[in-house]
Amino acid sequence: MNEKVSSIAPVFGEMDSQIHSFKKDTYGDVFAAFMEKHQEFFEEVNRELASDQAESFIREFVPLVIAHAQEMLDGAGGRAGKERMQLNLNMFMAIYLLPAILEGKQVRATELTQALCDGWAERFKGNHIKAADYATIVSGFRTKLCYVTTAVCRSMNRPEDCYELTLLKNYRDRYLMRTDEGEALVKKYYDIAPTIVKRIEKSGRAEEKYRYIWENFLKPCISFIENGENEKCAEAYIQMVEELMDEYVITDPKSRKHKEKNLSAGCGKGALNK
Repeated sequence: MNEKVSSIAPVFGEMDSQIHSFKKDTYGDVFAAFMEKHQEFFEEVNRELASDQAESFIREFVPLVIAHAQEMLDGAGGRAGKERMQLNLNMFMAIYLLPAILEGKQVRATELTQALCDGWAERFKGNHIKAADYATIVSGFRTKLCYVTTAVCRSMNRPEDCYELTLLKNYRDRYLMRTDEGEALVKKYYDIAPTIVKRIEKSGRAEEKYRYIWENFLKPCISFIENGENEKCAEAYIQMVEELMDEYVITDPKSRKHKEKNLSAGCGKGALNK
């Protein structure tokens, strides 16, 4: 295999900062910088995929990537560190490496990304990743959906126009978005929600987590809205986002003490009153 391709480690070199940049306003620039920095690497991947040796290349490339990921996982300290590293690796594959391969538009690029997904699931039990191209990922930022709520409803086989999701969308648009504080909260939520959903999907326990979110946050929120208790719903909404940030976004324990100030500044009791 070509030396440029066999040296996979540099491609993962800025994984943590790139994952933290998976936000609507920053992802595009960071992905472009990632592609530019590793241009030679991906050009060589494209050449290999276009060659007569593509099948052999795929067989060699997949274990190379997985072996490096395993090495990074083995180097993480403690159970919590390994769990966080696994989530980061899953995330990096889904939003950087796999889309970058698909950007080459090679006929066999889909075959390679599928082989990577299959090999990943086999090596890292319970961790399933899916390949999507850059355009598909970006389109997710542009849709005006309640990301987490939509994911929860889908897991419960509810349609996107179900009563619960429609009620929560109306609450967002007719209550939260009509105050400066509520609008700021919603915008911050949209910034981090795609990251949260992707990490839940790749955690190996998505169904369990979505049921927890439903029972502890969304179901009470719906009852509050139905009873006209809009402020209580806002408080539950903030609590849900803070808890999900703790588990799926914030990796530096020192940052946790600042999250409440940053997320809900101005959104305390009474602040969301019209």
